Amino acid sequence: MRSTYIYFLISVALAFSNSSLYSQNEEIDTLKINDTFNYEPSSFSTYKLKDRYSDPYSSLFSNNAYNINTSLIELSSSYDTSGVFYLDEKLGTINYRPSIAVPFNSFDKFNTEKNIKEYFRQKSIGLDGENTLQSGRLIPKIYIPESLDRIFGGNFIDLQVNGFVNLDFGGRFQKVENPSIPIRQQRNGGFNYDQQINLNINGKVGEKLQITANFDNNNTFDFQNNLKLDYTGFDEEIIRKIEVGNISMPVKNSLLRGAQSLFGLKTQLQFGKLSITGILSRQQGKSESIKIDNGFQGREFEIIASKYDRNRHYFLGHFFRENYEKWLKSLPIVSSGVNINRVEVYILNRTNNSQALRNFAAFTDLGEGKRILNPSNPIIGSGNFGPNDNGSNKLYDNIINNSSLRNNDQIDDILSNVNGLSKTIDFEKVTSARKLNTDEYEVNKTLGYISLLRRLQNDEVLAVSYEYTYNGNRYKVGELSEDYQNRSESDIIFLKLLRPSNINTSIPTWDLMMKNIYNLNANQIENENFELRINYRDDAVGFNNPSLNEGTLTRDKPLIRLLGLDRLNSNNDPQYDGNFDFIEGYTINSKKGNIIFPVIEPFGRTLDSYFQTNNESGLSEKYVFHELYSQTQDEAQQILSKNKFFIVGTVSSGSGSEINLPGLDISENSVVVTAGNLQLVEGTDYTVNYSLGSVRILNPAILSSGQEVTISFEKADLF
Repeated sequence: MRSTYIYFLISVALAFSNSSLYSQNEEIDTLKINDTFNYEPSSFSTYKLKDRYSDPYSSLFSNNAYNINTSLIELSSSYDTSGVFYLDEKLGTINYRPSIAVPFNSFDKFNTEKNIKEYFRQKSIGLDGENTLQSGRLIPKIYIPESLDRIFGGNFIDLQVNGFVNLDFGGRFQKVENPSIPIRQQRNGGFNYDQQINLNINGKVGEKLQITANFDNNNTFDFQNNLKLDYTGFDEEIIRKIEVGNISMPVKNSLLRGAQSLFGLKTQLQFGKLSITGILSRQQGKSESIKIDNGFQGREFEIIASKYDRNRHYFLGHFFRENYEKWLKSLPIVSSGVNINRVEVYILNRTNNSQALRNFAAFTDLGEGKRILNPSNPIIGSGNFGPNDNGSNKLYDNIINNSSLRNNDQIDDILSNVNGLSKTIDFEKVTSARKLNTDEYEVNKTLGYISLLRRLQNDEVLAVSYEYTYNGNRYKVGELSEDYQNRSESDIIFLKLLRPSNINTSIPTWDLMMKNIYNLNANQIENENFELRINYRDDAVGFNNPSLNEGTLTRDKPLIRLLGLDRLNSNNDPQYDGNFDFIEGYTINSKKGNIIFPVIEPFGRTLDSYFQTNNESGLSEKYVFHELYSQTQDEAQQILSKNKFFIVGTVSSGSGSEINLPGLDISENSVVVTAGNLQLVEGTDYTVNYSLGSVRILNPAILSSGQEVTISFEKADLF
């Protein structure tokens, strides 16, 4: 019966199959191939998380990061007396899987691998710099033989090292498409490499030896790197302390002062009631002091005569130099009749600044009428005495009328071989020179000299062009902007040479550099409480003398008066009073801290004039320092028999309760403040901010008492 029924169903299916197939063939497909869309996979992940099906120890290190491994499933183990471990996995209080029996060897291997993986995971978390709470130690404790326990108070070495190393690689290349610049100079650049190593070490060897060190190769000053080994013995030991490296030696004694910035060895020993402190070191700083009198802070200075402010101050021409002393003879009234209207200053371009660049040729004799280097040369000729001007000799007219001299490639050959001029002596040619901004120099408009903000290097060329009036008449030297503004940037312009690339003391440009200005290394100087005098270091008596002991016109007369810095009294009347004549712009530049003598050669020609009057040639040979002005500064400094004059004094500035100490990195605990003979107490009478280098007086009665307050301190050597 069952078999018959099945047969019947099959028969029925076969009976209707043909008609079905026929019916499908009759249908027409209306879709075209182009009407179907391409398959685009989903942008969302179709991965399905999988759970493991085996025991936990057999798949501890799964290669699939997406397998379920949640901390919600707690794994616990229990030990059976048969030596088998049973592992249970629970989700809360519910068994997640049935218990699994694991042999001891398999369970031990499972725990070992798990601990290794957890160790490196914690180490990785600690070293990524983002999780300090789980940070591990890079260097573990190192244990040493127990025989050293007695020496170091322990048998371990514990070093904690941290820091970083940065390596920077790069390159910088630029192209300046300026036709006035040679093609080779239009492209420049190069590779840059920089590194920084920062290292800090804090360590212990046992309980007695402490190690502290820090180093950074980018530190500007030596005192920023420190190293110290500190050995501290126990109370019952003879060796109480040994320090090596950066140490200090404080001395609580009014007769002797200790030192703070030291590098060396220091020991402290104890023999019963006898304490011994020994030190062997070199000092890394120097002691200084400042004084405050009636609320004014003073700092002493001493400048030897040969240390004039070189390569910075220049006369615009010999006309201004020759009349300098005459114009300043009636101070405080200066009746020079000069007014400098415009100055353009050019120097060699040593920066990446490509703006305001020109090619120039500068001439020694340009604009000179009296002091001409080469008057026999027909291109120059003899000069007309008088103010500096382009028409003072033939040079300017001859060069501007020769168009070939505008060509950068021809000018050297024409001037040297055709006109017979010598390069670096008669002229200088500079390509791509930079025109200084007005804030890079100052002009004394009544005396005719410029002061550069930056001191020139020994191989730099300085050239100018300028326009001025003298007694109502207009004069011009060199070419100014309006003279060459329509010319190509590659054309040569003509300027006055003030300083050639090679120092030559035998040519006129040497005298254009002023050697009568001295910098006090101070600024914003105030007239009140400013003191200055000139001393002669007399080897015969062994001390500094403000006057000479010989000479008819010089004996016992203050040098400050003889050399022109004391001609007036406090009311600016023509009567000397023994004090420095503080005349802004003429004897001092208080903003820059420059002392300016009203004579060209104070220790040379001016001093010599007092001896020549009475024919005292022997005294002139002994005292007069002509070499200071006829030789280079380095050469003059070697003449010790003449280099004995000193400019000394005190620079004062207003001071309140907050007093700034000069220098960087004031040494800790080095500040000592005294009022009269009484030493003040830090924290009660004053406080010190060592990071800012300042002292604050807490007791106002100290400053108003009229007593002189002295602040002594140490500052670290910079190098």
